[in-house]
This record gives sequence, C-alpha cells and structure tokens, in this order.
Amino acid sequence: MNTVVTFEERAVGLWLQQASEVANLYSQAEEKIKLIEHLNQQLPIPSINELRYAGYHLVQFINSGSPEELKKAENHCKRAIYDAVEAGVTHQLEMICSFQKDFRMLVLSEHIPSYCELQKQLRAARDLMVKPKRDGIDRADYYSECTVHLEALRDCFETLESYREDLIKVLRRQNRQTIITWGGLLLTIIGVVFGALSYIKNPAPPQSLPSPPALGIPTAT
Repeated sequence: MNTVVTFEERAVGLWLQQASEVANLYSQAEEKIKLIEHLNQQLPIPSINELRYAGYHLVQFINSGSPEELKKAENHCKRAIYDAVEAGVTHQLEMICSFQKDFRMLVLSEHIPSYCELQKQLRAARDLMVKPKRDGIDRADYYSECTVHLEALRDCFETLESYREDLIKVLRRQNRQTIITWGGLLLTIIGVVFGALSYIKNPAPPQSLPSPPALGIPTAT
C-alpha cells in the first residue's frame, strides 16, 4: 500500500532536515569556541555573540515555523565557526611570527627541509583571512575552508617547534664563531694601534749625515 505524502508533511520533513543541519553547525561552533579558548587562553567573544544570535533565530523558528529564521540561524552558526577559527588562525600566525623572529639570524630553509612548503601554507591562511573583508563576501561562506587552514597552521607551528632545540644549538655555534671572528679582528686592530702609538712615542733617532769632504786650499809657493 503506497503512502501519499502531503505537501505539509514534505515541508515538515525538509525543515527537520535543515534544523538537524543547523543543530550540527551549532555543535561545531561550540567545539571551535572551546578549542580556541584552549589555544588562545581567552574566549572568542565575536563567535559567542554569533551563537547567541543563532539561538535567538532558532527560538523564532520554533515559535513561527518560518524557514527564513532557520536560515538566519544557520548563517550565524557558520559565522560563529569562522570568527572562532579566525581568532585561532591569527593567534597561530602570531606564534609562528614570534618563532621566525627568534631565529631571524638563521636561514631557516637551510635547517628545516619543509620550510618553503610551510611558507606557502602561511600565505594561504593570511589570504583567506583577508578575502571576505577585501571582496565584501559573507564570511559564513568560508567557515569550512578556514577550519582546514587552522589545522594546517597548528601542524605548521608544531613542525617549527620540533626544530627549536636544534636551531638554538646552531645559533649558539654561530654566535661563538662570530665572537671569535670579531675578537680576532679586535685584537688585530689593538695590535696595530699599539704599534703605531709605540712608534710615535719612541721615534727612531735621526741618522747623522756624513761630513762633506774637506776642500783642498792650494798654498803659495
């Protein structure tokens, strides 16, 4: 026996499916907020505000059954994810920048084989963070892509940190060599200066010039 599905039942089923997706996004946003709070040691306030707006529109949807309210709640959830991840990406970029400053006297690509690839990931993350603002696009459209970049940056930072001890040893050796080089140069300069001062204080005695030969004076005879 075939069951006839009415338009109302079909609409309700569609709304339930969409509501389930919004609930999933809401859970994702909560997880990202907790993650960023742990990584940054502070709450991402803009993300929390977006979740609050999402909850407001979910209540409006329950009261009115308007699919527009559900769509608004969905967008706020996506923005909440993006804002949380953006805060995490910014923090990761700052820590990576701090790492680069710590070893600015070294050519990192000579000591970290994957450094050039890591640089590409950094540029891609920076570009994604400015793209919505630059192009005037709703950041909700980038919530999924930005999450990928956050994970990539976390891996990037962990990779860099794994080389920290070795780079410190290289830096110490380089500093010792620099001290030795400059110390040798300084000693050379000091030697030259003291030699010049010694010469000035104790000039060589003037050499006496030989007496001119006596001129013979003829005598009268």
